[in-house]
Amino acid sequence: MIKSLTFSEYISQKVLKISTPMQKSLYIVLISLLGSILLAIASKINFNLPFTPIPFTMQTFAVLFLSMLLGKKVLYVLGLYIFEGILGLPVFSKGAGILYLLGPTGGYIFGFLVAGYICGTLAQQGFDKNFIKAFFAMILGNIIVYFCGALWLLRFMNFDIYKTISLGILPFIIGDIIKIVFASFALSFSWKKIKI
Repeated sequence: MIKSLTFSEYISQKVLKISTPMQKSLYIVLISLLGSILLAIASKINFNLPFTPIPFTMQTFAVLFLSMLLGKKVLYVLGLYIFEGILGLPVFSKGAGILYLLGPTGGYIFGFLVAGYICGTLAQQGFDKNFIKAFFAMILGNIIVYFCGALWLLRFMNFDIYKTISLGILPFIIGDIIKIVFASFALSFSWKKIKI
């Protein structure tokens, strides 16, 4: 398939007129910093469900939306975000550090990387420009996050698959679908506004 401009690339090339290697590098650094800040803020928009160790957050929404905006460059954002957390910066929903990543929610965070790569790749193939395609891409990304998260969570649930799915996936499905519908609409609407 022919590579399509992501929204971020459109802004950098057509609006900001970024062309030199130095400008491109600075742009990547800037979007990585801003993206990691957005992810940190999204992680703090959370609430605990009394029956599960997994909090409801806006992280997945931010990861999927950024993936569709940035393409595979989202990996710079996600890598920086995880690195910040490992260093002890309070960017995760309920803590920081390597031990936090080894806890019950660690699989979801590492799942962000896989989902970001897949959704970013699809965005670079034009999936971000159409509501249905964007919705499909982000649903796929969300399933990947669920899978990675649940796979890791299994050991905290004594390898009980039913309990893992009941506590680590099912409570979040409706909320995640609503967020994905909103993100898909925002993407397709934005592209229509710039007539691409």
